[in-house]
Amino acid sequence: MRSLVYATLSALLCACQSYVAVPVQPATLVAVAQHSRVKVANKADILLVVDDSYSMSGKQERLSAALQNFTAALDQLQPPVDYQVAVTTTSVDERFGACGPPGDPNAAAKCDSDWGATGFSCDSGYACLRSFANAGKLYQASGVPAVILRRRDYSATQFASYLAAAVKVGVDGARQPQGMEAMKLALTDPASGLVRDGAKIVVAFLSDAEDCSDPAHRGVSLVIDPKTGNVIDKCAQESAGDGSSLPSLEPVATYVNFLRNLKNSDGNAKEVEIATLVSLSNGTQDPGLCSNPACDAECDSATGGRARCDQRCGQAPTYQICMNDCLAECHMFCGGESPSRRYLELAFAFEGVAANICSDDASPALARVAAVIGIPKQVLLRARPQSLDTMFVRVNRGGQIVDCALGQGFDLVQTSEGQAVKFQGSCALQPDDLWDVRYLTSR
Repeated sequence: MRSLVYATLSALLCACQSYVAVPVQPATLVAVAQHSRVKVANKADILLVVDDSYSMSGKQERLSAALQNFTAALDQLQPPVDYQVAVTTTSVDERFGACGPPGDPNAAAKCDSDWGATGFSCDSGYACLRSFANAGKLYQASGVPAVILRRRDYSATQFASYLAAAVKVGVDGARQPQGMEAMKLALTDPASGLVRDGAKIVVAFLSDAEDCSDPAHRGVSLVIDPKTGNVIDKCAQESAGDGSSLPSLEPVATYVNFLRNLKNSDGNAKEVEIATLVSLSNGTQDPGLCSNPACDAECDSATGGRARCDQRCGQAPTYQICMNDCLAECHMFCGGESPSRRYLELAFAFEGVAANICSDDASPALARVAAVIGIPKQVLLRARPQSLDTMFVRVNRGGQIVDCALGQGFDLVQTSEGQAVKFQGSCALQPDDLWDVRYLTSR
C-alpha cells in the first residue's frame, strides 16, 4: 500500500494543473496536488465586488471595520506595492418568474407586484426582467473623494477610512447577485481607469450567496411554485447540480478564460489573483451555509436582538408572529444565504484565497487577501491530509528542488478556514519560486 501511495504522489509531481484528485486504493483516499508560482508585482489594481443584496445587512459593517488592518497589511508588503482600490456591486439584472405577453404594461405591473419592486418589464422570453443602470460601474460612496482610491494620494488613516465607507454599498440591489459578470463589466470598462498597464489585477468577491451570472438571459433565478406559493431559487439548484434545473448560468470557465486572456501592452498576460470572502462551511474550504455564533447569540440576547424585536413588534396585532419573523431575519443576517460553489471554483482556478464571510472579525480573512498580492507565507489546503507521512512539500527555486521537512521547512497550522502549510527556513518563499504541496485525503 505504502509503495502505491508514494508512486501516486510522485506521478502527481509532474502534473501541470493546480488541483488534481486521483482515486487511490483504498477507494476512500484521494491524492491532492496544489502548486503555483510566486509572482511579485510592484503595482496592483484591486477590485472589491461587494454583494448589495438584502442578506448582506450587517456583514458589510464587519467588512468595513476590518479594512483598517487590510490597509496596514498592504502597506507592509515587501517589496512595496503601488496599489489602488475600487468597488463595484453584484447588481447586474434580475430575471424572475413568468409573465406575458411580453411588452404589455399590465404584465410589467404584475411583475412589480409579484416581486415587490418597481422597474420590471416582461421580456421576450416571457420572464420578469429588471436591469440595473450601474451594472459593473465603480461605486462611489458619500464622502469618498474618488471612485478609485489610490494609496499614494492619502495617509494610511485617510485611505482606510475612505475604503471602509466605500464597501458600504447598501442592501437594496439585485436579489440574485451576479458578481462574476459585474467583475467582467468593471474590468472591461475603458472609462473607469482602474486597469493600469503592467499592474497585477486582484479581484475579491465579498458575498454570502451564490453567483447567478446569466448575461445571455437563458434562465430565471427565482420562480414561484404555483401549488404552494413558495419562492424557488433556481440559481442555487443549478449550482448544486441536483438535476432539478436546466443549465442557464454562464459557465465559470467563461470568466476564467476572460481573466487569463487579459494582456498588458507588451502582449504578455496579466498577473491575476482571485480572493473570495463567501459562505463556507465553518472551519473548512468547502461551500456551505456558514454561521456566526457570536452574532446568533446577540440575536437571542434579551438585551440585544430580542429587545430590538420587542420594540419593533410591541404594537403589532400579531405580536408572536412579528417576533418570530424579526428574530429569523436577525439570524439570516448572521449566516450564509447559500453555498458559494461558483466563486470558489473561480478562486481555485487561480490558486486563490477562500475565507468565511460569516466570521465575526473579517481582519484575518482580509489579511489573506492582501497576502496574495505579495509573497505568501502560507497556503490553505483544500482538504485535511490523511497523514503527514504521505505529505510532500517542495519548492522549485531556479530549477533547484528544495525538499521541505515538517518542523524545518514548513509547519502545518490551523486557521479559521482549515489547515494551512506555513513555509519557513530555507523554504520561505521568494519571488519566482514554484511551491508544490501533495498529500492524501480521505474526503
